[in-house]
Amino acid sequence: MSYRRLLIGRWSRRDRLAILVVAVGVAFLCGTALLVVVAGDQTTAIAAGYDSDGAVTTHASVEAAAAAAPANATVIPFALANTPNGSDRYVLARPESPTAAPDLHTGSGTTLGTLDAPTTRTLQGPDGSTTVRVTPRGGASTVPEGWYVANASTVDRLGTSGAFVVHPVNSGEIPLSGVPLRTALAFFVLGTREALTALGVVVAGGAVLIGVVVHSVTRMTVRDRRATIRVIRATGARPATILALFGVRATLLSAAGAALGYAAGVIGVNAAVSVAVFAGLPTSLSPTLTPAAARVIIPILGAVVALGGVSGVLAAVPAVRGSPLADGRDAHPHTTGTSRLARLRSVAEPTVLDVRTAVPTAATLAAFVAFVVLVGSMAGIVAPLSGGEGATITEPGAVHPIASTVPTTYAAALRDRGIDASPELLLFEVDDGRTYTVRGAEYGAFASVTDESLVDGRRPATADEAVIGADLARTMDVGIGDRMTLGGPTRPGLARVEVVGVFTAPGPFDDQLIVPLSTARGLAGKPPGTAQFVRAERLPDDGVDARSTRITAIRAPDSAAPNSTVEATVVVENRREERTTATVPITVGNRTVEREVTLDPGGEATIPVAVETGPPGTIDISAGEITRTIRVGDATSGGLTLGPLPERGPPNATLSVRVRDADGDPVANATVTAGEDTATTTDAGIAQLSTGDPGDLTIRARAGNRTGEAAMRVAADAPRRPTASLAVRPESPDLLTRATVTATLSNPWGDPVEDVSVAVAGPDGRTERTVSLASGATREIGVRLPRQPPGTYEATLQVDGETVAVESFRVTGDERVAAALATGGRAGTSGIGRAVETAFGNLRLVFGTVLALAAGLTVGGTTATFSRAVHGRRETIGIHRATGASPSRVFRIVLGDALRIGVLAALVAVPVGVAGLRIAGALGYLTVFGVRIQATGSPGLLAAAALAGLSVTLAGAGLATASLLARPPARLVRDEPATGPPTEGSDE
Repeated sequence: MSYRRLLIGRWSRRDRLAILVVAVGVAFLCGTALLVVVAGDQTTAIAAGYDSDGAVTTHASVEAAAAAAPANATVIPFALANTPNGSDRYVLARPESPTAAPDLHTGSGTTLGTLDAPTTRTLQGPDGSTTVRVTPRGGASTVPEGWYVANASTVDRLGTSGAFVVHPVNSGEIPLSGVPLRTALAFFVLGTREALTALGVVVAGGAVLIGVVVHSVTRMTVRDRRATIRVIRATGARPATILALFGVRATLLSAAGAALGYAAGVIGVNAAVSVAVFAGLPTSLSPTLTPAAARVIIPILGAVVALGGVSGVLAAVPAVRGSPLADGRDAHPHTTGTSRLARLRSVAEPTVLDVRTAVPTAATLAAFVAFVVLVGSMAGIVAPLSGGEGATITEPGAVHPIASTVPTTYAAALRDRGIDASPELLLFEVDDGRTYTVRGAEYGAFASVTDESLVDGRRPATADEAVIGADLARTMDVGIGDRMTLGGPTRPGLARVEVVGVFTAPGPFDDQLIVPLSTARGLAGKPPGTAQFVRAERLPDDGVDARSTRITAIRAPDSAAPNSTVEATVVVENRREERTTATVPITVGNRTVEREVTLDPGGEATIPVAVETGPPGTIDISAGEITRTIRVGDATSGGLTLGPLPERGPPNATLSVRVRDADGDPVANATVTAGEDTATTTDAGIAQLSTGDPGDLTIRARAGNRTGEAAMRVAADAPRRPTASLAVRPESPDLLTRATVTATLSNPWGDPVEDVSVAVAGPDGRTERTVSLASGATREIGVRLPRQPPGTYEATLQVDGETVAVESFRVTGDERVAAALATGGRAGTSGIGRAVETAFGNLRLVFGTVLALAAGLTVGGTTATFSRAVHGRRETIGIHRATGASPSRVFRIVLGDALRIGVLAALVAVPVGVAGLRIAGALGYLTVFGVRIQATGSPGLLAAAALAGLSVTLAGAGLATASLLARPPARLVRDEPATGPPTEGSDE
C-alpha cells in the first residue's frame, strides 16, 4: 500500500466518529436553513396576492421630484395648507392621467373624505390662500380621508410644499426604493431575507464548530502517523505533498459527513414536524427542499467541505515543520511546588488531560452560547407581546390578528372594570427596502398597557403626527420633525406622518412607529370604531373562572297544571378554550338549587330542572340574567294551549287547531269548538274547523277538566298567511356574542300556503326567503347578527311586506361582560405573537427543533475535542489502568479534568459568544423584520447557556473516555510501529 493511499484512504474508528460529528453539524446547519426558508415561504404565502402595483417616493420640491421621476412615473405636487380649525392638511394636485393610485385622478374640484355634504373652506398655503368649494369624496380612497385632493391650479395658488412620485411596479416585483402602496408582500419577502442574514451568523458559528471537529480529528490522525510521516519525509516527500494529502483526506471526510448530515437534517426536521402534529401543536410547516432552500443549503454544504479541507491542511502543518528526525511529541510537564499558589494550581489544573483543551472547548461553547443567546433574544422579541400577565382579545375564529376586526368598545368595557386597555392595529411597512412595524393606537391607551417612557418631544395631537421607538429611530435614521411616508398593508394606501416624539419601551415596541388609530384604520381599510385587537394590562382579578360559563337560554312550558311537576331546561355555554367545570345556581320560585356541569372547550350543555307548580298563579325560573315565567292554571279552567293561530283570517277557511297540554304534548280526543263548528282532536292533537262568517271568532278546547281558549278576527280582506313568531338567542348577548334571530313559521290552515315572502332582520343583518308550507308544517329561518356594542336593539319579522313581529334585546356591557371579554381572549398571547405563530407555522417548533440540533452539534464538537485530548493521554490512562486503577476510577479522573476545563472554557465562552453577537449586530446582521435583536442576554439566560454548555462538555468527555476505556491497557500504552501502516487489529 502506497503512503498516498495510506494517508488518504485508511480511515479509523475516530475518522468514522468525525464523519458522524460532522454529520451532526451539517444536520444542524441544513435543518436550520430548511426551517427558516420554509417558514419564510409560508410567511410570504400569507401575503401572496398583496403585491403592490406601485411605489411612492417623497421629495422636498416639485423640481427634485421631476428630476428623480422615471419615464413612466407620475409626479403629484402637494401643499401643506392651514385649515380653518388651525391644523395643517395635505392638499394633493389631482393627476391628469391614471396612476398606480387610480382613484386620485377621478373627479373634479376639491374633495375631502370627512365631509357628509358640500361646503366652502378657505385654505392658507405656503405662498397664498384660496377659497374653494369642497365636496365629499365617497368610497375608499388611497389617501387619508383628512387629505384634500384638488385641481393642480388650486395647489399652485397655495404654493407647493413638495411632491410625491408614484411609479408602477411589475407584478411580483419587490421595490427597493420608496414605499410600496401595498406593503404586505414586500414586508414578508424582505423580512425573510433579513432572517436569512441572521441565519448566516448561526451558520458561521456552526461552521466554526465543524472546522474545530475536522481539525481535532486530523490532528489525532497526524499524531498517530507521526512516525510514518517522518519516514515519508526522510525518503524524499515534500511538505507540500503531505499537506495536500491530509487536505484531501479531510475534504473526503467532510464530504462524507456533509452528505450524511444533509439527509439527517431533512429527515430530522420532518420528524420533528410530524411529532408536533401528532402532539396537537398548531403547525402547518411542510419542510421540503424547495429551490429557495436549495440556494441556501448547497452553499452551506460546499462551505463545510471546503472548510474541512482547509482544517485538515492546518492540522498537518506542525508535522511537516522542522527536521524529519524530530520526534514531534508534545511535552507539557506538570509544575510542582509547595506554595499556596502551587496548591491552588494543583486543584484547578487537570490531572490527566491537557489544559490546552480549554481553547477548542471554549471555541465550541462560544458558538453554542452565541446561538442560545441569539435564539433567546429572537424569542424575546415576541415575549413582551406574547407572554407575561397581559391579555389580548381578537375576533374569535380569525386566522391571525391582521384578519381580525373587533369593536373598540371592547377596550371601554375593560376600562369600566378598572383595567387599562388599548385597541390597536398592526401595519407592516417597507421604506427603501427596510422593513419595520407600525402600530395604530391612541398613545395614551398604548402607554397605559406598555412599559414605555417618552424621552423626547411630545405625544401626537393630530392624525398626521406619530411617535417612534428609540431603536427604530436609530435603524431608520429618523428624528423629531422628520416625516415618514406609509403604505397600506393589504390594500393600496398612502399616508404621511410627522415624528413629534421618541419613546423607549421593552422588546419590539422600541422598534415600532406609533400612529393614531384613525390613520392606521385608513391604511388597513378598517371601518370607524374598530381595531384588529385589544391589548389589556391584565385579566380581571375576580370572577374569571366562574364567568367562563354563561347561561344562554331557559326552556320551559308557558303554562302548567297546578300541583304538578314539569321539567325546565337551562342551557349553559363554555366560553373558554379548555374543559371546565362550573356550578350553576338556578332559582325556582323562592328556592335556589345548584347544579354542577362539565363542559368541553367552547361546548354547550343542558341542565334539567324539575319544577313543582303548586297552586294556581305564576312561578319564575331564573339562571344568570335570564328569567322564564310559567303560568299555573286552576284545576277547572286551565291546562290546555291552542295554536299557534293567526290573528286574522279569511271567512269559511279550514283552520287546523293544535291542542297541547302544559308539558307541550299533543292532547287527543279533546273537543274543540269554533263558532257553530265542533271537532275532536286526532292522536296528533289536531282538529280542523271552519272559520265561518266574518267577525270575532272564539275557539275553545276541553279535555276532561282541562280547558283552553284562543281568539282571532275573521275578515273578508284578511290573507291566509302562516303564523309567525320571533326569538333572539341568546336572550341577553354580550360584546363577544353574535346573537341569532330566528323566525318560526307554521301553517295553521287546512290547505298549503304558497310563495310567502319572509324577511328576518336585525341590526346590520338581514335575510329574505320565499316560503311554501304544507298544512300543519313548520319552518325556521334565522340570521346571525354581527357583534354589537352595549345597547338595546330590535329584530323584526316581515311577512309579505308587513311587519308581524318585533323583538327587542339588549347587549350588555357591565363588569360581567369585561370578565367574559377577558376569558374570550388569550391570556399571554398577543396580536404579534399569534401573527408570528400563524406565519411561521409554530414558533415553539422552530425554536425547539433548532435548539435540539444545536445541542447535538455542540455535543459532537466537544466529543471530538475531548477525543483528541483523551487520545493524546492514552498512554497515561493505560498506565493508570495497568497499575490497578479501575475503569470507573479513570472515568472519574477524566470527568474531573473535563469539569475543570469546562468551567474555564465556559468563563471564556460566555463573553466571547456575546461579543461576537454584538459585533454582528453592530454590523447590521441582526435586524429581522425591522426589529434589532438585542443579543446581550439576561443574566439568567447567560447562566443557563453556560450550564448547558458545561453539561454538553461533560457529555462529550464521557463519550470520548468510554470508547477508550473499552480497550485493554496493553493496547493503550503501545506506541505506533516505527514504519509502515498500522497493523490489522490495532486501535486504528
